[in-house]
Amino acid sequence: MPEDFLGSIEFSSESDDRTPEEFIDLAHDPDILYYHIQDSKQKLDRGVEVDTDGKDDEVIVHSKVEVFQSVMQYVEAFSIYYLAYIKGREDLVKYLISTYPREVKSFYTKLNDGEVAEYLDKHDIEADYRDLLESLFGYRFITEDVDDEQLEQIDLDELSADSIDDLVEQSAEILDGQIQDIGDFYLEFGNAYNAVKHGNRIIPQTDNEFQISREREEDVDVAIDLDFALFLCKHEDKAYLTGIPVDHLLEHSLDIAERVHDLFTYLRRIAKAAIEEECEFSVPFYGPSDGEDSPLRWVKVWNEHSVLILPRTEEIAELLAESTSERTVAGRLRLDGRTLQIITENEDSVSPEYPVMVTLEQQGVQGLTPQPLFGLNFTFTLNVIDVEQYYDLLELEDIQEGEGVDNTELHDKDRGEEFEVGSPTSFNIPSIYDPFEREVIEQLYYLQLVTDTKIPVPLEMAESHAEVIREAIEADLERDDAIEAVESLREIGEDAVVTGVYVDRVTRAADRLESELVGSIWGAFDFGFEFESDEMAEEFEQEWGEEGDEFTIGLEGYSGSFDELVQELQKDVDDVEPFIDALSIRNDRTQPPDILVNYSIGECRFWYTEHSLRVQVIDEEAGHGPIECELCGEVTMDVQTHLSEDCEADPFA
Repeated sequence: MPEDFLGSIEFSSESDDRTPEEFIDLAHDPDILYYHIQDSKQKLDRGVEVDTDGKDDEVIVHSKVEVFQSVMQYVEAFSIYYLAYIKGREDLVKYLISTYPREVKSFYTKLNDGEVAEYLDKHDIEADYRDLLESLFGYRFITEDVDDEQLEQIDLDELSADSIDDLVEQSAEILDGQIQDIGDFYLEFGNAYNAVKHGNRIIPQTDNEFQISREREEDVDVAIDLDFALFLCKHEDKAYLTGIPVDHLLEHSLDIAERVHDLFTYLRRIAKAAIEEECEFSVPFYGPSDGEDSPLRWVKVWNEHSVLILPRTEEIAELLAESTSERTVAGRLRLDGRTLQIITENEDSVSPEYPVMVTLEQQGVQGLTPQPLFGLNFTFTLNVIDVEQYYDLLELEDIQEGEGVDNTELHDKDRGEEFEVGSPTSFNIPSIYDPFEREVIEQLYYLQLVTDTKIPVPLEMAESHAEVIREAIEADLERDDAIEAVESLREIGEDAVVTGVYVDRVTRAADRLESELVGSIWGAFDFGFEFESDEMAEEFEQEWGEEGDEFTIGLEGYSGSFDELVQELQKDVDDVEPFIDALSIRNDRTQPPDILVNYSIGECRFWYTEHSLRVQVIDEEAGHGPIECELCGEVTMDVQTHLSEDCEADPFA
């Protein structure tokens, strides 16, 4: 195909010679299809004028769908011209014939997702989208230096603007919203349009009784006095039905046709002025709308094979419960490219095999397709997660910071089913503790896969652990060597100790009200207490030393608050040792201590044995912590009032 499109044809307009681009630009008339739409509507209003063998209602439904089809074609025409102008009027003919409907869909999707810059980058367009919009619709020609005579014709007060610059900014914002509304219409009804355009896959539906089915509940019959058009559509090569009240479709289509006609007319007027340099033009200014938004009148009903638009009545809204569903399961997450796989057996609590709680919340469907709109939320605790899951979580976090997950699959092992859920509209994954180089986690991930051994996440790692992992990275281990490396890590963990340091806010009776982990230190904490007697020292030594042992001791010398101590130790957890050394034992056991220290020895895990050191600040104003009522199970801070006034249990039951 030659680069000089239509270059061998001579074009002229009145007395001037024109390039092919200028000729097409000037000759194209956006009014023609608009008036065709208006003419079709008038013919529709006159009713059926031929013998339909009793099928008048069905023919009218089809005629209304034809108006919708013309409007969608009108939207597509406007959109292709708009994108061609964005790419450059100097190559208008080239862009008009090479801009396809799928690109229109891509543009509106990016525009409405706030990612229009990605569309521009893909087509090597360096300009800012807002600058392009303001230029194409003439706003770039308006400045503070506009003639006084022209200024007098603009009522800034009526348009709620303080200056011409503010008016341009406001008008461009409203214009941008208009284009987004047109894009919403195009995206929402695109599959229905294709069903009409390709094979006329439409079924007029004038017998309007529907049955709404819900799991574990009786079916409900709903009668609606509206004519529907059923469209046989496809989404991702799967067939489904879309049912739309045809009058609603017609009304919406005609409203969009008016908007497109206004914008198309202004767009072409500016284009003509750019070609005919002496041509005068007026730029439309927009002020905020005074009208109130009309209440939502329609609601979508769907299952995996169909989507239906119904009028929003109290009965339907109650039946659908606002079309919202939520499902929370324990699962394991895996990544396949940008596809997130959720593997579950539908358990409601985490386990070593399924360590992540996953919540899928559905609040509708994407456009008029059965593809659900849903959000994903994850909760997990690192001390119950293995390194394979940890590695995938880190990769998932990286993907979400980049392009994001583009598909989700649910693998239901309980039911033996696998199905696509789609692309999440919201995605909430907690920030993940990540102190190690990624190659360290990759090597541990490899060791777990090769040896089929669950390796817990290393919240802390001894230097000897790190040496074993570095050697494994450099050696490219076979399976037997990998097994040996895992055993070496486990043996090191048997002798290693980490002490987690917590600050607690407690009652005088040592009931815990609040707790904050401020860090951890390697090794067991070595107390240097001086005791009043050898008997007290022996008592202290006997209270701890083996797994599960625990002691609490009262100290004096601290008068600060819980929050102050948290802030101090969070700056440097190693300061806990001099902090405790500066305190002394409250030897007089008849006097309450200023602060408590609790120490316990945990069980030996893969990486280390974890001790816990809890520095407990006493809250003098709190009598006790929350207490669970043994009669009704409710938790209360005021037991006496609860038992006398609030407890609903029968004490004689």
